[in-house]
Amino acid sequence: MRATFESWFAARTRARAIEMVRQATRMLVPSVDELIACVNSATAGNREELERAFTRLHQVEREGDSLRRLIILEFARGNLPIDERRSFMRLERQIDWVADWCLEAGRLVRLFPMNKLAEALRASTLDTCKVIRDCVLEVQRCIDLLTDKKVEEALDAADKVERLEEEADDLYRKGRALLSQISGPEFTIGQVVLLAEFLDAIENVADKCEDVCDQARVIAVSVGT
Repeated sequence: MRATFESWFAARTRARAIEMVRQATRMLVPSVDELIACVNSATAGNREELERAFTRLHQVEREGDSLRRLIILEFARGNLPIDERRSFMRLERQIDWVADWCLEAGRLVRLFPMNKLAEALRASTLDTCKVIRDCVLEVQRCIDLLTDKKVEEALDAADKVERLEEEADDLYRKGRALLSQISGPEFTIGQVVLLAEFLDAIENVADKCEDVCDQARVIAVSVGT
């Protein structure tokens, strides 16, 4: 009887925690959308809208942090096997890193005059932002499929994220090459350094999306066996 009760309790804990992880993943789309709003506003030279978009981005990240703490608490006090608990906690941490890098990119884009960049570099940056949004959408789909126990489809979505991350890498390398061509009085050396860090940050969003899906693969294999 005790074993049956513990199995029932573990199943309920798992279901609650997994649904919370799914909710955390769905908060990534607003994060990247607000980051893109920051980039678009910076590109247009609209400082007021940039600050409003960043405030919204920061608020989404705070809400995500609050949810992450609840998820960790749910797993910590649950009755799941320790390996399973660790796997889901790692998954949640990787999801949180995606949001963290969105926020960091938002912070950085406020610190240099993006509207004064050459057209090619602005276009490359916006293209990268579009790719990371596709990454986030596919991460969300991967986790949705995984939590619905559609393992093969979840693995296919993870593979698509990997391909999108490679596309983001290509755009990142292009942006770094264009960065080396910046000259003139519009930018200080410090601003060029901040711009380089911004390019790193948006590329890290794609990297962390891939990390989420790598951890999802680990869970998918355990579910499928």
